[in-house]
Amino acid sequence: MNNHLKNVIDCITEANQNGLLSDTNGILTGFSGEALVGMLQRLSNRTLTDDTCYLEVGVYQGLTLLSSAVSSPTNLFYGIDNFAFFDPKGENKQLIEKRADKLNITNAHLINKDYEDALENLHQYIGDKKVSIYFIDGPHDYRSQLMCLLLIKPFLADQAVIIIDDSNYRHVRQANRDFLLTNPEFKLLFQSYTKAHPLNLKNEEKEVVVKSWWNGVNIIYKDVNNELEPFFPETLRDRSLYENDHSLHSSQFPELIYFMWKITSVMHIFPLLRLLKKTKKEFRGKYRWGNTFSESLPTGDFNHSI
Repeated sequence: MNNHLKNVIDCITEANQNGLLSDTNGILTGFSGEALVGMLQRLSNRTLTDDTCYLEVGVYQGLTLLSSAVSSPTNLFYGIDNFAFFDPKGENKQLIEKRADKLNITNAHLINKDYEDALENLHQYIGDKKVSIYFIDGPHDYRSQLMCLLLIKPFLADQAVIIIDDSNYRHVRQANRDFLLTNPEFKLLFQSYTKAHPLNLKNEEKEVVVKSWWNGVNIIYKDVNNELEPFFPETLRDRSLYENDHSLHSSQFPELIYFMWKITSVMHIFPLLRLLKKTKKEFRGKYRWGNTFSESLPTGDFNHSI
């Protein structure tokens, strides 16, 4: 096993056991588990070089971007976000800049673009540097997840590490698996899932996932030396959820499908309940939002060839 891979494994293991590498005295908040943030901090501190940089898609309020930049002040960190989601008052960009000032961070840079526009022209922002740490926490629909993986390929360093948050979701794991199958030079190195989305947990159960990997993680390694065996996240063999996309998009009023779902999710009428009972058991969610179906998935699972 090469030293870089061993170092990456050590970073994951230590974060899984000990959480944060360095705290920021409560200045940074957001939606990420302490193991995830601690792993990004350790990777940034130990694996970045003068020729490489850190990149993330989906900055939100800057927790992962800024906490990673703090841990490695001599390297460059970039975050892509057009602040189109989870920012109803349009305050997140300014909040990130204020937090960076409080922490005296000068090595973190925002790319205020749609992720596709930014990734298609990434050289305009990072120059000749290669991305050796790539954190994906942007849009979680299947297509966006897959495009975030495909578009970054020309800009990745050898032995790059790709971290995909919210991998509890089936559609996220499906995109990851499809990418791994069609790009065999990349290997799943580590996977860990939590019982449910944290917003669907309370008290001690929620505290456990906040300390760990939040809403599941897949960590992919660019295995240029072919040292790892093929290894894939669990997905459903039934593809009907994805095949149904065609029927939805080709309907007369495709934009109304989401609106209709929102209505039915709050209606409690007997015909609807009878219809729901016919839904396949494996597709039937427990919660009104954020169903991950992740109760039986593994925790702390490394590539089995290690």
